Amino acid sequence: MTTIHLLLLFFFFSLSLLRSILTDHSSDLYALMKLKSVMTASNVSALSDWSDVTYCSFSGVTCDADARVTSIDVPSVTLHGGYLPPEIGLLDRLLNLTLSSNGFSGVLPPELGRLYSLRFLNISNNFFSGAFPPAIALGMPFLEVMDAYNNNFSGGLPLEFTGLRRLRHLHLGGNFFSGEIPQEYAEIESLEYLGLNGNGLSGRVPASLGRLSKLQQLYLGYFNTYNGGIPPEFGSLTALTRLDMGSCNLSGSIPASLGRLSNLDSLFLQVNRLSGSIPSELSGLRSLKSLDLSINELTGEIPLVFADLNELTLLNLFRNHLTGPIPPFIADLPNLEVLQAWENNLTMDLPPGLGKNGRLTKLDVSINHLTGTVPRDLCEGGRLETLILMENAFFGPIPDRLGECMSLTRVRLGKNFLNGSVPSGLFNLPLADMVELNDNYLSGELPPDMSGDSLGMIVLSNNWMSGPIPPAIGRLPALQSLSLDSNRFSGEIPPEIGDLTQLSKLNLSGNGLTGEIPSELARCASLSSVDLSRNALSGVIPRQVSRLKILNTLNFSSNRLSGEIPPELQRMQSLTLLDLSYNNLSGEIPTGGQFLVFNVSSFAGNPSLCVAPHILCSSQKTRSRQNPDTNPSSPFNSSKFFLTVGLLIGFAVVLTFSAFKTKDLWQRRLKSKAWKMTAFQRLDFTVEDVVGCLRDDNVIGRGGAGTVYRGAMPGGVDVAIKKLSRWGGQSDRGFSAEVRTLGRIRHRNIVRLMGYVAGRDHNLLLYEYMANGSLGEVLHGPKGGYVKWECRYRIAVEAARGLCYLHHDCHPVILHRDVKSNNILLGPDFEAHVSDFGLAKFLRDSGGASECMSSIAGSYGYIAPEYAYTLRVDEKSDVYSFGVVLLELITGRRPVGGDLGEGVDIVRWVQKKTADVAAEIGGTTESVAVVASVVDPRLLSSEYPAEGAAHMFRVAMMCVEEKSVCRPTMREVVHMLSNPPSVSAV
Repeated sequence: MTTIHLLLLFFFFSLSLLRSILTDHSSDLYALMKLKSVMTASNVSALSDWSDVTYCSFSGVTCDADARVTSIDVPSVTLHGGYLPPEIGLLDRLLNLTLSSNGFSGVLPPELGRLYSLRFLNISNNFFSGAFPPAIALGMPFLEVMDAYNNNFSGGLPLEFTGLRRLRHLHLGGNFFSGEIPQEYAEIESLEYLGLNGNGLSGRVPASLGRLSKLQQLYLGYFNTYNGGIPPEFGSLTALTRLDMGSCNLSGSIPASLGRLSNLDSLFLQVNRLSGSIPSELSGLRSLKSLDLSINELTGEIPLVFADLNELTLLNLFRNHLTGPIPPFIADLPNLEVLQAWENNLTMDLPPGLGKNGRLTKLDVSINHLTGTVPRDLCEGGRLETLILMENAFFGPIPDRLGECMSLTRVRLGKNFLNGSVPSGLFNLPLADMVELNDNYLSGELPPDMSGDSLGMIVLSNNWMSGPIPPAIGRLPALQSLSLDSNRFSGEIPPEIGDLTQLSKLNLSGNGLTGEIPSELARCASLSSVDLSRNALSGVIPRQVSRLKILNTLNFSSNRLSGEIPPELQRMQSLTLLDLSYNNLSGEIPTGGQFLVFNVSSFAGNPSLCVAPHILCSSQKTRSRQNPDTNPSSPFNSSKFFLTVGLLIGFAVVLTFSAFKTKDLWQRRLKSKAWKMTAFQRLDFTVEDVVGCLRDDNVIGRGGAGTVYRGAMPGGVDVAIKKLSRWGGQSDRGFSAEVRTLGRIRHRNIVRLMGYVAGRDHNLLLYEYMANGSLGEVLHGPKGGYVKWECRYRIAVEAARGLCYLHHDCHPVILHRDVKSNNILLGPDFEAHVSDFGLAKFLRDSGGASECMSSIAGSYGYIAPEYAYTLRVDEKSDVYSFGVVLLELITGRRPVGGDLGEGVDIVRWVQKKTADVAAEIGGTTESVAVVASVVDPRLLSSEYPAEGAAHMFRVAMMCVEEKSVCRPTMREVVHMLSNPPSVSAV
């Protein structure tokens, strides 16, 4: 072969190679451009450099020496994306593909299986749905990390991963996978991390997983509902550092074999049905830092051998049936920070040295049978934040050193036998928000100096405190609730109390207070409840009280008040409870406004008052004769009446004409406005399709937040369109930010926000349409008789799961703030979906502290007491509202109105009804026979499980506890409702 032939051969070979290289390079660029085309960046500059042929310099893109793409790492770039394009399979040298938190939806393209070289695949926190394609796992033999957490995948767990011999990290949690955990997962011998939590898995936890000798972290809990218990074979997972099987219906005993996991630092088995005693073998967990066995059915004593757990920082044992003492070694654990053992049957003293390790931050042993004195060294290290010892039998004084504990945020020592004086420093702690010392034998006086800037609640009720209420009480700027009732306080109410602008509840009843009611009280604009009864107060009722615009409870009874009832009180529209009985009041009882609903007993014991509206007082008769305007039969009065009626009719005509003109003008303007649609998933309809549905014949609901339309979209899809006004035409930047966050919520029991349309004057929210309407309509409308008990119970569980997701799985935490039966929508099979986030609040504080609102929002009958009193909300406010919904499901009654009685809500009605029946037939208010007295009569015509109804009633009454701290969390509610007792029909 000649030299020329060799040169030609080399030329053609080089040309072929160059063509291949160019083809590979162009395919990489093409795939990247396709990927960009379906992504809408939240930051306009995020993908701005993805615009030319130099793709190796694109942000988040890495290439090898041959200029082939080996890594795409673009997490959290978009607010929402479309389907992942199949062209992604062209990147055949890709080693890392990270697309987490980008809002991708639809199914995964099978072409991902062409990424033969892929090592790391992270598609977490998206909206991918459908079954997991088998081709993906089969085509990636070198895959080491597979993270699909928090998507919408469904069906059974994919078996194809069992063939991946290099797989170290497999996270399929936070999806909708169902069925059993495959036994074959034990064949993935390389696994170090396995996350299956937060799905809908069932069956037994396979014992074969105990063969995964390299496994370091195992997550199997939350929303999974297993049969049986913890496999003893898990004791062979000697490399395990974290085992989390919380809230997944486990039963049986805790296997002693778990004590062999010497590397374990966290063991979470809370919110299950585990029984038996705590195995002493767990003392072998020498590396253990966190142990949570709370909310189970454990019995026996705390094992003494736990003294060997020197690394322990958190010990949660609350809500079990444990007995015996808290062992002395607990005080000697050098690293212990959190001890929570409330609601057990523990006895004896607290270890006297508790807190000496200098690390204690939280101690809660309330609702036990503990006795002895309060240890003096609890705040030795200056770290103690929460001290809750209430409902025990502690005696002796409160240690003075607690008044010097600057880290304290909450002190709850009520319902004990404590005596002596209250350390004055407790009212000057800079971080403390609650001091609750009620129902003890405390004596002495309040300190003359108070300066706690964060102190929001002081509860000293039912003690032996005496002396005056010091003027320094006005120097507590954050005080919201002051309860000094049933003590021996004397002297006058200091006018400085008017400086408490945040005060919402004031109870000074049952003392020896004298003097007049200070008019400065009217400066406490946040007051919703005032009780000054059972004192020796004199003088008149200050007219200024009428300025309290949100006051709903006013009790001045059993004092020495005189003079007339100020007529201004009848204009207080918020006032629902008034008690002025047993005073020396005189004159007439106002007959208008709120006084129309007050009972005669509210004015009893005032002999100089006119208590019968149809009987004229002598002073009233005199004025009638002197002033013809007040005489109902006066001709002048009649003419004025007809004149007033004529003016009203004329005004109504003008108003009606104006309304028609305004509507016509609005409709003409609406058609000329530009609309912009933002979608949170792929939508096969346009803005015009949505706006065209805003017709009166499509209205399916109206409320204070807006009008809801049913929209029939092309392709047979129905959506619910909620129209909200944008007041004054102003753009609400907060609306866009929060609605986008809501658009990322994915949960089977939350109505999905598909997108929104923004216009100049209105915003349109687009929700998936729910065929069966709301729970409120079904319960209280014509369909109510068809809601059987099984359906009601399932709705309760599903709605609870939706709220649990908002409170415990969203970051930041989302408070709904308007939980009610009308905001629980029912799908085709009556599955429950929490809806309507128009009042939702994002709780930014990671510590879970409550936040103060500028005004009350929500629906009457569902609003938690502390929200009405203090305008402060947290997750427990939603829990209260959900408890009201449970009572609706049980009783079939509306939360207010109907036959409950004037001014009575459903919570007060069931409390009184069950108390009366319990007193009549004996037993507790939560017994089956007593609960039957409030069950919906429509359920009595067919069999319903009496134990099941009583169980739901108990959960409901826990949710509507007066004090928010006594209510369960939504996670605890889900657990209790998901694990009802065995039931029998009646």
